[in-house]
Amino acid sequence: MILESLHTIKKAEAEVKERIENSKGEAIRIIEKAKAEAEQVLTEKMKNAQRQAEKMRENAGEEAKKEGLNIANKWSKETQELSKKAQKNLEKAKKFILRSLLG
Repeated sequence: MILESLHTIKKAEAEVKERIENSKGEAIRIIEKAKAEAEQVLTEKMKNAQRQAEKMRENAGEEAKKEGLNIANKWSKETQELSKKAQKNLEKAKKFILRSLLG
């Protein structure tokens, strides 16, 4: 009877050790899976961030081009206006010089 009880206790101890080892292995697998999933999430977030940064850069480039065109158009218009004024003044200068020369 005592021998049988000792045998049962030894068997229970062996089962507990086996369960502990199995639990350790399962814990390691769970941790490795969590690490892999975290790495995957991090990689995806990095890709999304890079895509977003690229889109922001493209948008900024487009805005800069629009602003540059607006400035160029404004300068062109102002240059044309100045040129017209200069042409008017040129005619006045020619007439003034002719009057001065002719008396």
